[in-house]
Amino acid sequence: MSGKTYLITGAGRGIGRGLFDHYVALPNVTVIAAVRNVEGVQGLLSVPHKGENTKVIITKIDSASKTDPYDAVMDIEAKGVHHIDVVISSAGIAKLNTIEDIPLEEFEEVLQVNAVSVMLLYKATLPLLRRAPHPARFTFISAAGGSLNDMPKYPYPNVSYAGSKALANVLVVKMGKENDWLITLCIHPGLVQTDMGNAGARAFGLDKATLTLEESSKNTAYIIDNSTKEEHSEKFFNETIDRIHPW
Repeated sequence: MSGKTYLITGAGRGIGRGLFDHYVALPNVTVIAAVRNVEGVQGLLSVPHKGENTKVIITKIDSASKTDPYDAVMDIEAKGVHHIDVVISSAGIAKLNTIEDIPLEEFEEVLQVNAVSVMLLYKATLPLLRRAPHPARFTFISAAGGSLNDMPKYPYPNVSYAGSKALANVLVVKMGKENDWLITLCIHPGLVQTDMGNAGARAFGLDKATLTLEESSKNTAYIIDNSTKEEHSEKFFNETIDRIHPW
């Protein structure tokens, strides 16, 4: 683990924050927190559980922006980052809508934030991933709602969310197939106790989500850090490394 550099989008809240807290507690790593509002998360620089010799960098990536990922790479390079070992695309939004009712502008917004942004993040960070000791990793925090095979289990008006997650899954699989040195992972983290996860749980008739943020982050990080190209790349994981989610 020593010397690795992790970039996490959506690191200010939700699953992104959970993964930030997990990795920042490790020694001798660099954790790049990519957030929409840099000024609002300055506390990330001085979290009390930071590991020995671990460095935190904050940079701006708004997933609604088509230029922020490229600007962020220039920013972190100026701050001394020369490679990235692991990119974790965690930022996302969820809106409820049917195909009949959804305004095109809203559909395009969700596609941009949940899928197009994943492609842009990959394209922007690819030069830094190439400089990492191989294998480097690109991880997408996906969702069960993006599964075509399991769609009957989720009969909710979430066409933009489901469609965007399915599209991003395709992009991430293609990234892995285009690079024999890059491990790419789609991970359904479970129904996690975040604002978005608890809202989803209430849609299922539950009081709150079933997984704690700490538990989900630990499971997700284990998949990321123990994955191999041969056994795990381009697969869709269901919470843990030993369970595969249907596409």
